[in-house]
This record gives sequence, C-alpha cells and structure tokens, in this order.
Amino acid sequence: MRGGDPAAIGRFVEVLREAKIVAPALPLPSSPTDQILERFRAYLDHRHGLNARSCAAYVKFTRPFLRDMSITGPGDFAQLTTADVLGYVERRARDASAATAVAMCSRLRSFLRYLQVEGLIANDLAACVPSVKKWRFTALPTYLSAAQLEQVLQHCDQNTASGRRDYAILLLLSRLGLRAQEVATLTLDDIDWRAGQFRIQGKGRQQAIMPLPPDVGAAIAAYLQSGRPVSDRRQLFLKAYPPHSGFPPTSGIRDIAGRALRRAGISDIAHRGSHIFRHSLATELLRSGAALTQISQVLRHKDHDTTRIYAKVDLASLRTLSQPWPGGVQ
Repeated sequence: MRGGDPAAIGRFVEVLREAKIVAPALPLPSSPTDQILERFRAYLDHRHGLNARSCAAYVKFTRPFLRDMSITGPGDFAQLTTADVLGYVERRARDASAATAVAMCSRLRSFLRYLQVEGLIANDLAACVPSVKKWRFTALPTYLSAAQLEQVLQHCDQNTASGRRDYAILLLLSRLGLRAQEVATLTLDDIDWRAGQFRIQGKGRQQAIMPLPPDVGAAIAAYLQSGRPVSDRRQLFLKAYPPHSGFPPTSGIRDIAGRALRRAGISDIAHRGSHIFRHSLATELLRSGAALTQISQVLRHKDHDTTRIYAKVDLASLRTLSQPWPGGVQ
C-alpha cells in the first residue's frame, strides 16, 4: 500500500484491537531517560497532586534538559554543576518567549528539587536557576463581539451529528466560560437534569457545580438524542468517527473552536482557540455592568489579579480617568 491516510489507518487498527481481531500493541521499550521522567511524573502526582496534564507539561520541559546535559542514567546527575544549569537556561531562554522562559525555569527548579529530595544531587541547584522577568497584564485579552459570537454559533450545522456536538460545546464555552479541559472531561454522570446543574473538574482537581441554562441543556439533549454515537464510554462528547473515543484534555476542544471560527470567517483576531470564548464572556459581563468580583466568581479565578486584566477592555470607563495632555486637548 502506498500513500493513504495514516490517521485513518491508525483508527482502523485501533478498532480491530478493540474487537480483539488483532493483538494489542506491544509496549515500547523504556529507555533510561523515559524511566527518569516517569519517576519524576510519579513524584509530581503523589507528592504534589498535579493532574495528568500538568505532569505532562513538566515532563515536556524536562526532557530537553536531560538531552542537553547528556544524562543517560541516574548516576550522571552527580556531575551537574551550577555552570551547567546556568548555561542551559541562557541558551534556551534566548530563543524563547518570556512566557515560555518563565515556564521552563519553573519546571527546571521543580526537577532539580526532585533530584535533591531523591539524593541524586547533593547541592541545591534549584536555587541557581535565574528568574526571567515577565511583566503582567501587558497585553489585552482577545475577545469576540456579541455579533461575532452569534455568527460562530449560526455556522454550526445542527442538521448533522458533529454540528450538534460542536454547537453544544461552543455554548458551554461561551455561555458558562468553561475551559477546554473542563468540557473534554465532562461525563454523562456529571449532569443532574432534575436539578438543572452539572459538575465539572476544574483546575487543581477542584470540583465545581455549575448551573445548566435552558439553551445549553437543550443543545446537550439534542446531541445525546440525535448525535452522540452509541458507545459505552462515559465521556459526554465523543469523536464522530470510530472508535468514538473521547477528546484529549485540551487539543480536541481547541480544534473544534478553531474550526468554528474559520467557518464563520473570523480571522482578524490574535488567538483562535477555545479560550477566546471565555475572554468574550468576561468582556460582555464587564460591559453589562458586572463587577470584577462577580466576574471572578463566574470564571472561578483563585487570584483576583487574573480577573483585573479585563478592566483594560472597558475603554469607556478608562477614558473618564485619563488626564489632559499638557499643552494639548484631552
């Protein structure tokens, strides 16, 4: 066979394995580096209670460090020096954005502390990881206007199964400000139809009870009745093609949001992921007169500073605070 669709072939093989027509995939041999990273992941999970997504992010930033330092086994860590760590940070930070550099340094400190806790290094190398300056609240949040949001929703073809699914997902993002991971991890058991509410798994494994507005509930019911594939999986939203698995924690919902924006012809925005719907809800609440504390409660922000960024989009109120320019008009 030549060419073909590798993704389609992979899904076909997965269906055959679920039907036990072909043997299950053999586990790939674990390299010494993989073993180190797996122990670090288990440490983050058990000691700090990080969820799978956060653990994966820490491992992602740690792998290049092991490669650059030529770490092939636990015994190599004893040779690490302060100069090695500083040199690595300087090289990596030079080619990364401020946000990426900050994340890299934070993950690297955690890994070096882990190595000291496990007795693999004697010195506190985490203390030598420099801080990268990143000014907070320098950018404006990207958001959709009410007309643009309505345009996106109208371009969901609710005559198709995938269209009904996408419409329900977009309502959860835009009406309730859910994060992509919170939508992807929703299960059938999370919805209490009688009480008109549902449960979500928020950041830091924190659960929250959310109201189920009538239009959102109707969209989910329409998907369940005439859209959701027959499956014994408990995730609420499933992929339209076999084997009808659930979506990854973030990428699947993000891709649905991106396609919806493209269908609606909206391209003049900086960010085209699912988080723009959360920003749009906060902006609309602010313009409707809601206080920042109320918006913080709706979005479930732990840090009120996170909510204050939306004050910058209320230009009408900000103009009343501006001072006359010396020698000119206001």
